[in-house]
Amino acid sequence: MISTLQVCCSTRSSPNWLSASLVCVLLITACADARRDQQLEFYALGTEVSVSLYDVSDAQADTASNLLQAHFARIGHDWYPWRPGELQAINTAIANDQPIQVRPRLATVIRRAAEIEALSNERFNAGLGRLTELWGLHNVSSTPQAVPAAATIAELLAGAPGLTNVRWKGDQLTGATTTLMIDLGGIAKGAILEDSVQILRELEINNAIVNIGGDLTVIGEVHGRPAHIGIRSPVSNTPVASIEITSGETIVSSGNYERFVEIGGQRYNHILDPRSGYPIEHTAAVTVVHRDPILADAAATALMVGGMQEFDALTRSLGLKYALLIDASGDVRLTSAMSDRLSWID
Repeated sequence: MISTLQVCCSTRSSPNWLSASLVCVLLITACADARRDQQLEFYALGTEVSVSLYDVSDAQADTASNLLQAHFARIGHDWYPWRPGELQAINTAIANDQPIQVRPRLATVIRRAAEIEALSNERFNAGLGRLTELWGLHNVSSTPQAVPAAATIAELLAGAPGLTNVRWKGDQLTGATTTLMIDLGGIAKGAILEDSVQILRELEINNAIVNIGGDLTVIGEVHGRPAHIGIRSPVSNTPVASIEITSGETIVSSGNYERFVEIGGQRYNHILDPRSGYPIEHTAAVTVVHRDPILADAAATALMVGGMQEFDALTRSLGLKYALLIDASGDVRLTSAMSDRLSWID
């Protein structure tokens, strides 16, 4: 069976992508054997989450469900910058030029975000929370009344809101800019996929697929075969190609169909160009396959921003072997290794 990879804005009432609200349903997909395939489905982080478990006991599935739900809820509380939690406290400390101790896992993710920012020549930038807020992209339940003023955008960008400008002493972070606001929306799913794999492996679950809103990581195989994943067309819900994803690989897609706001009848997508401060228009969709979920997640955003012109440079600087880009006109660019793995669908 081919699963279609897609990420889109949820129609639920949650005002953000890091909702702490969770609803879980355990769907049993096989007979009442001692070990069977089971499907966990719940809503978290503003999107649908599904975890496919193969050849597991009921006890393993129940424990996995409880641990994953608890972890997603904790991340939803701690890593969302527009609600009281650890990341909001960090951003407040940065704005006031005060040092703050960061918990080890979040410190690791912020450091990785800064590394990828530097490697991508700032095409990926997790410090643009205030710009996201300015465009109203942090709250899908509220529509902005007007495009932000060009002078306001320019003033914000002049403050160099990048993570390479913060300072670390151990796990203590210090920043000195009111324009920087850490928003991990472009990297958090990769980190959570990484965490989810660790949780499942510690439960001795050796075959599974963790899917967070269309971004997924594969553990082991599906009934003895590699997982077959469909890559969604940016203009429809149908797949344009399929690819086998092997154990330990993550596949992430980013597209202009995911999240957006409409202002004055015009649609503006959620990916902002750190250079101009405006939503990108030139790229329709990107897919990245990598064994590092964090890199795959952030790299997809960087390629969306870089577009066709910077595709080759970015895939080299980020060490991407498998990447695909479709621009707004429908033209396709991909690495040679990705071309060898894809099966196009007519």
